[in-house]
Amino acid sequence: MHGAAVRIKDAFDALCESGKLTVVERVDVPARPERVAATPAAFNQGALKEWLFAKHGQADTVWNHQAVALQHIDEGRNVVVATGTASGKSLIFQLPIMRELLEGNGVALVIYPLKALLSDQLSRWREMAQALGFPAHAVAELHGNVPSEERYEALQHARIVAMTPDLLQAWFMRQVSAPLFKQFLGNLRYLVIDEAHVYESVFGSNVAYLMRRFMVARNRAAKDLGSRTQLQIIAATATIHSPVKHMAGLTGWPFVAVDEADDGSPSHARTLLHIDGPDIGGPAEGMLQDIINEIGYATTDTFIAFHNSRQGVERVTRVIDRDDILPYRSGYEGKDRAEIERKLRKGLLRGIVSTSALEVGIDVSGFTVGINLGVPQSKKAFRQRLGRVGRASEGVFAVVAPRHAFTQLGSSFQEYFEGSVEPSYLYLDNRFIQFAHARCLMDESDQLGFSDAKIPPGVIWPDSFEKVYEVAKPSIRRPKEFELIAQIGANSPHYNYPLRQVGEPNYKLKESARGNAEEIGDIALNQAIREAYPGATYLHLKRPMKVSEWKSNAFDRSIRLYDAKNPAITRPILHKSVNVGASSEEVVSNRILSGERGLIAEVSLQVNEAVLGYQIGGNSFLYKDLRTKDPRMSKKQREFSTTGVVLQIRDPWFSGSGPQAQVRKAVSDALRQMILREKSIAPTDIDDSHSNIAFYQNGVPRRATDTVVIYDSIYGGLRLTESLFEDFGEFLDRLNKAAAMAGNEALISADVVDKLMDWHGSLQEGTMPAGGHLVAPDGELVVYEPGSLVSVRINGTLVERELLGVQFLDMGDTKLLMYRYKNRDDGVSWVPHDQIEPTGQDWKQVFWNPANNTFSDPEDGDEDSF
Repeated sequence: MHGAAVRIKDAFDALCESGKLTVVERVDVPARPERVAATPAAFNQGALKEWLFAKHGQADTVWNHQAVALQHIDEGRNVVVATGTASGKSLIFQLPIMRELLEGNGVALVIYPLKALLSDQLSRWREMAQALGFPAHAVAELHGNVPSEERYEALQHARIVAMTPDLLQAWFMRQVSAPLFKQFLGNLRYLVIDEAHVYESVFGSNVAYLMRRFMVARNRAAKDLGSRTQLQIIAATATIHSPVKHMAGLTGWPFVAVDEADDGSPSHARTLLHIDGPDIGGPAEGMLQDIINEIGYATTDTFIAFHNSRQGVERVTRVIDRDDILPYRSGYEGKDRAEIERKLRKGLLRGIVSTSALEVGIDVSGFTVGINLGVPQSKKAFRQRLGRVGRASEGVFAVVAPRHAFTQLGSSFQEYFEGSVEPSYLYLDNRFIQFAHARCLMDESDQLGFSDAKIPPGVIWPDSFEKVYEVAKPSIRRPKEFELIAQIGANSPHYNYPLRQVGEPNYKLKESARGNAEEIGDIALNQAIREAYPGATYLHLKRPMKVSEWKSNAFDRSIRLYDAKNPAITRPILHKSVNVGASSEEVVSNRILSGERGLIAEVSLQVNEAVLGYQIGGNSFLYKDLRTKDPRMSKKQREFSTTGVVLQIRDPWFSGSGPQAQVRKAVSDALRQMILREKSIAPTDIDDSHSNIAFYQNGVPRRATDTVVIYDSIYGGLRLTESLFEDFGEFLDRLNKAAAMAGNEALISADVVDKLMDWHGSLQEGTMPAGGHLVAPDGELVVYEPGSLVSVRINGTLVERELLGVQFLDMGDTKLLMYRYKNRDDGVSWVPHDQIEPTGQDWKQVFWNPANNTFSDPEDGDEDSF
């Protein structure tokens, strides 16, 4: 059999029928016939009619949703097309733009969220332009890999510019007053936002402010140039909840929607399978490797496998070790990504193992098998991944997850597939996102001639933006919480505030060889402490590399790697601590219920994540030991303020350090998984903690053994978890249903759910614990106790230091409260009191009497205090 020509789908079907895979549930999706309607007259004449006939064999009809959308566009409306994958959405914005090129003088800007998608669509734009008689330079691409001089030429000559939002932010918006840029903005006829469903959470919230800033610049350019060009926005998106509302939030403009009810595109039949198997860790990756090896003898078509771990896709493909099965993820350099995409287009690959980077992207019709490791993080992601498969012929898509992956959350695989997709969340009131864009907007306003120092008019800004705009002004005294993000922006806010993260430092990955350092990719701090920590084995395009050091100075923020000769798999030793309280200062908008048995509240909190070393096999290598021989082997950490929901339950079944710890772990994990699934939140955006929690009361931290916290793992917090407080009863009802469906495999038992319901029913509104900071006796000060482990920020990077002592130092006419601490070279340095950041939980505040240099404990004799 292995010698005959075999389709990849046939090989997968045979594997399922062999009994080697256990199919838990099967859903058959039937084929759908097409529905057509008359092509609107404006697009069915002259050169466009000829092009349609040459491309599709006829021009008088198009699919129904295409006809509806084109009519809206012809009547001057902004349109969002929300239909399934492979439904011909591109034609809807291609025809109006080409009509403008043929009949008008305007230009078009097409925004693609990913370089891969832009590159794939660019060739189609160029083919269409050439067929209609336009020169090659009429279509241009602008993204980070395009040299600077070519970018200016593109703006000067192109009528259609395909751009990533990242370059719009980092390059275009920095120069909006330059004549070339103003001319482009003044002539802008169409703005196309493709794959608009991608713009949610952090990325989408950043793009929403970018779009508003872009509109400010466009309006000013049109006014200065006396341009009467009408701007229309056309958006294309997968099926999403409330597309009109989403686009209004993203742009501030009104839209009409063309959705699934109008969709006239045909589709091939597809089979959906839930296959029993592990979904995380080594066992899951091993099963995926086995499946790929079992179907790897096929000689035609292609498979795509999805794995949520960047290093996971590297590990899987490295073990398989075939040149025609490659990894694909974010963090690659452009040339490496382009080479993988070229091979896919040419049919040179039998398969690809990808992160979410290929949920949207290149249109490869040959994918007939899709495999997802674990349940996709949202129904939107599931539908996008499913849409990669079966475009040219029948396909199969399998989700590999434990047998009770759906029932333990109170649903089935079929319900998951058939249920409506979740809303797309934008967090326009996040103050840190607002601060970054306020800094950018101020620079742009200066260029554009807005002199009154107020928010530029003509754009609908969120109500809360004005307050943050004020504190973002230069030389103003601002709350300390904004200082880090202000430092990150420095003098180049457009470049230093990337769209895909909030307040998160980014590192270049550099391969060090023979004294040179070549960039091979990039990585954010939250990923780096998990993947590229000092001493780690890091995989890049299946090639093992060793992390030698981190550099964090004013001129070089990079992680250095070199070829690993004898690679050993390393695992980070991570430590997470959470500092939380429930005073009036910490509770968000009075959202608290409390009573004698505990409390539930939405609060502001502090999280510290640190990598303390790494493991190889069963052996641990701690940085505190390693750095005595190699000072580059040092602890790396991430500290951030955020928001979350805290549950304090004083009942004996929950509170304590014995078996209760496992109960807290199960409850914490169940609530996190439930909110992720029910609210379509990315797993990397929410975290939980059931241990290493310090609960603050009156400014004094106490070790908590009765508390769990579910929180946003994003700098500043986006209040992603607020529904857990609002709808806690509904979450418990869902968990109760899940306990009945999944039995012993449920996330938490029916008995625990009953106890949670009873505890929650005992709480009341409006009772908030007393709060406040420590107040020292007369003549004394609140200071950090010598021996405390705290952090100081050096070149924008948190560095842990041990405090040795405290004293006043004369600085001219002023006395400053200063601390001595051990520096990296085991010498002594000084830091002012207000520059210390109390990260982690190995610190303590005490009362200090400077007259006799004595210290006293605010809670002397309390065994629980730190």
